[in-house]
Amino acid sequence: MSNEQNFLVTYGLHNFVTHAQSEGKHIFTIRGIESQKLISHAKSLIAGRYGDAAHIQVA
Repeated sequence: MSNEQNFLVTYGLHNFVTHAQSEGKHIFTIRGIESQKLISHAKSLIAGRYGDAAHIQVA
């Protein structure tokens, strides 16, 4: 399991967040059907861990 997958599992995000990597950027996609509170929480955790190396999108 990759570090990114371990991160998602550790914080309970693996059920609604996916990860891909492109051109050195980490791309996290959050399912838009989740509550705004969960989306905000996931964004905060991802930004805190990956900072500018992450691109976060809600789909």
